[in-house]
Amino acid sequence: MTDPGPNDPRLSELLALARDIWRDQPPMDLPHVAVAACTVTGDIARISRDELEGAADRTTLERELGNLILSGTRWAADLGLDPEKCVQAAAQAQRRYIASRPQAAPDHRAR
Repeated sequence: MTDPGPNDPRLSELLALARDIWRDQPPMDLPHVAVAACTVTGDIARISRDELEGAADRTTLERELGNLILSGTRWAADLGLDPEKCVQAAAQAQRRYIASRPQAAPDHRAR
C-alpha cells in the first residue's frame, strides 16, 4: 500500500499501511503500547515546550501527531480491538465531555 497522501484514508487503509510498515514485527501487547504511546506523547510535550520558547517545529509536530493516528490504529488492532469502534467510543466520550463543560471563550478553543 502506498502512503495515503492528502486523501482522506479510511481506518482500514491506515491499518493496512501500518501493518505493511511493521510487517516484520510481532503485534504489541498493552504494556508495550502504553510505553510507545507515552513516548509519542512526550515528544509532543517537548514540541509544546519549544513552542512556548518560540522555537516550535511544526514539521516535527505533524510527524508526531501522525504517529499517534497511524500507530493508534495499529495498536487497537494489535490489542484485538476494532479501530472503528475505538474511534466511535472516543467520539461519544468527547461529545459527553464537551456537553458537560461550560462553553469556552473562542480564543480558548482548539484551532
